[in-house]
Amino acid sequence: MRTYLKVLSLLALGVGFGVAIWFGSFGQTTRASQRGPNQQSPKQPILSKLPPIKNCVEHVKLVKADLIMQGELQAAALELENTAYIGIVSITIDQIANKSKNGVTASGFTPDKPPIVVIEPGARKTLTLGSLDETSPIRIGAVMFSDGTEEGCGSSLKTMRELKTHDTNGRPQ
Repeated sequence: MRTYLKVLSLLALGVGFGVAIWFGSFGQTTRASQRGPNQQSPKQPILSKLPPIKNCVEHVKLVKADLIMQGELQAAALELENTAYIGIVSITIDQIANKSKNGVTASGFTPDKPPIVVIEPGARKTLTLGSLDETSPIRIGAVMFSDGTEEGCGSSLKTMRELKTHDTNGRPQ
């Protein structure tokens, strides 16, 4: 009788291990098939250096650029200096990769007040751009000064004007 119980318990233990291994490997293949055969896990590759940085703006100087970590993702921290004699109320940094645009804009526009200066004359500000592509250059795209003048690349100026219109008309609620 004791031998019968030992054999039965070993058999149950073996079946339990087999079922656990079966469902563990089945779950992994199901998740992999949902991603597709050509897709890897959603993590971005780790960059060893920053992509090249271009400047479309005459009166903004790049002081320092660092590759930083934001949680599990990498980002570019760009320290910019306003070399103009007038304050900046909006500035755009972007990166165009694979026909999509990734960017960050520091804007001082509000619906019910005059624009706020985001970088005073001679002052510095650090802007952070995430979701980097290692092959596409980062671009200091456009600025708008407190007197209404603006400078920069065409597509960045367009984006900055659209954001200004959105911010000054008020956000939908």
